[in-house]
Amino acid sequence: MKRSYNKLVRDNIPRLIKESGRSCTSRIMTPPEYLEALLNKIVEEIEEFRITGNEEEIADIYEALDCLVELKEYEPMHIDYIKLIKREARGSYRERILLEDVEGDI
Repeated sequence: MKRSYNKLVRDNIPRLIKESGRSCTSRIMTPPEYLEALLNKIVEEIEEFRITGNEEEIADIYEALDCLVELKEYEPMHIDYIKLIKREARGSYRERILLEDVEGDI
């Protein structure tokens, strides 16, 4: 029985499938395809975490985010710096504040 996935998978998955005695078709995506697939993977893993609460899903999110940073040629230390600057200026999310509404002119 053939099953279609058409989604980004970890690098070793095709080899593992073949080692299990099954066959598969895969290809290397273009950079624009890869960007879209990474974004879809991040959303997919977040949804899986929302359902399961499993820390392995967090690891998958981190892996996909690392690949996104690499694809966009961002400097990881600069991302951390931006995060720190934003935390100092606006805070974190640790205090669990829900903004319900704001009254007044913008």
